[in-house]
Amino acid sequence: MAKAALAWAAFLLPAGVAVADPVAPTVMVLALDVYVDSVVAAHNGALSCAKPDSRARDEQEWTSARGAFVATLWANGFPADFVAGADKRLAAAPVQTSCEDPDAFSFAGAENDGWQKTLGYPLQAMQLQIVAEAVPPETWTSIKSLVVQVLPQQARLFECMAVVYPAAMPSMVHDWDDMIVRLGGRLVGAGLPRDEITAMLSPAEANALWHRASPEKVGDLTNSCKADQAWQDNFASFGFLGLGSRISDMLPKPPTPSADDSDQ
Repeated sequence: MAKAALAWAAFLLPAGVAVADPVAPTVMVLALDVYVDSVVAAHNGALSCAKPDSRARDEQEWTSARGAFVATLWANGFPADFVAGADKRLAAAPVQTSCEDPDAFSFAGAENDGWQKTLGYPLQAMQLQIVAEAVPPETWTSIKSLVVQVLPQQARLFECMAVVYPAAMPSMVHDWDDMIVRLGGRLVGAGLPRDEITAMLSPAEANALWHRASPEKVGDLTNSCKADQAWQDNFASFGFLGLGSRISDMLPKPPTPSADDSDQ
């Protein structure tokens, strides 16, 4: 378990996913803070002042772009309070802007290239691992609900295995925690909030789910487990190891590299 806990902690190191970039995310916070303010101003200016057919008025692209921007910050280890604050500012309701001073809210980049590319340029310049598509909020809610649903079943499996098939416990605990560690890495890489990932997966580690029964309770527990078919079916089908793949299937698939990506 100690090894699994250390491996999980590695996903939360400040260096984040972008281990090839020697510049720590904390160094870039102030610069990105200024950039976020400028993007918010540009979006407000576009909605207030751009021509009706301007690409900068495309709210669907704006929503997708800001989601990918925030997800990329999460995935690359930027401080949680900064990322959460940037997300809140980018998602705020638009504010009416005076059009008398267009230099204060230039949205020319979004008019020419769209919001997706515009918000991606500084991320690429920082050599970050780009998250092209953010996980939809409803999908993240479904993932958390699935974990909550599965954990009691896994706790029952552990307690019954410990008294009925104790010889299998070391491999089962290892395989479960290994799956949890790998799942954590996939969720971090998908750009989900790291604090929420930790809150969800820390209680899922084997030693948080299962505690050895006291000697006076072993007899009753053994009888209960022998009469309980549900956990035996779960064990026989290795269904307990399916959580990671089920959640991975819910995440957006990485884009397929194309010839056009070579010049990015």
